Amino acid sequence: MPYLVSSIIAVVSAMIIMLTRYEADDSSITAELDRMKSMFITVDGFVNTYIESGGDLSKVNFQALSCNGILLGNMKDTLATTDCTTTNTTDGTTDNVKGFAFASKLTFPGSTVRWQLIPNKDEKTSSYKVLVDNTANSTLLSKGAFAESFSGREYCEKMLFGTFQTKGKSYDDSTSGSEDFKEDGTNKDGFFVCIVYK
Repeated sequence: MPYLVSSIIAVVSAMIIMLTRYEADDSSITAELDRMKSMFITVDGFVNTYIESGGDLSKVNFQALSCNGILLGNMKDTLATTDCTTTNTTDGTTDNVKGFAFASKLTFPGSTVRWQLIPNKDEKTSSYKVLVDNTANSTLLSKGAFAESFSGREYCEKMLFGTFQTKGKSYDDSTSGSEDFKEDGTNKDGFFVCIVYK
């Protein structure tokens, strides 16, 4: 009998510890996903402002947004004014619009999620593609498949009426003028692409 009681107590204690731990994880990933929603809205707002101010959607990227004064004050690039006319690409490893043109990336203040913005040249419709890189965010990456699927469905498809590419991963500028994101990833690697139509 004492063995049975101690076994029940051990099982109940283990369940309480597990549930408490997962509840904390759930609240942290919920907060990160809420931040992701705000960033999706902000990026789309930047693109809308760019289009409304006469910008060419076929040339949209974070360097163009920065050079046109569309990014927020704490997101400005470190490029000299003359660099705003440069469209050479780099390897795309820099953040906060320090790269050139389509290789430029943006990380929001207080966030580790990296964004890369290019026009969608695959279709005749007016649209853009954004590559979302969650690999530096340990909370989102710990539940990679869920974070990618939820963000893609809820924010890309439902909120922005876009198309979600879960296997989108790497930037390809191998052919000049046909920059794109290759679908060489998985559904839980921390990368995904959203195509938004305008």
